[in-house]
Amino acid sequence: MKRNVVGKIEEIQPGERKVVQVGRASVLVIRNGDSFYAIRNYCPHQGAEFETGSLRGVARSSNVKEICYEENGGHIYCPWHHWSFDVKTGCAEHDPDRFKVKTYDVKVEGNDLVVYS
Repeated sequence: MKRNVVGKIEEIQPGERKVVQVGRASVLVIRNGDSFYAIRNYCPHQGAEFETGSLRGVARSSNVKEICYEENGGHIYCPWHHWSFDVKTGCAEHDPDRFKVKTYDVKVEGNDLVVYS
């Protein structure tokens, strides 16, 4: 695996994200609390870039007119058609066996944020 230093940890605050180049791929690095995730910045549906999509939990409903968001900040939503993908696994919420986005290992090494490809 190739080591790619993509910045310093303080450059991305909790709840924020940053687009970086890893080889030829555009990758979205996401900070959720103290955890970092990296996902390809490309929705497999029609190619929208995730960087302008919302980052939130998955909407679940147990009662009529009630929506609860689980895993706050754990899903990235496509800005065009609102498909959601788990930032940890890259799997689509609506069809995880069929639609998936490439994810990358992210490590904090000292103050460096490193993405492995």
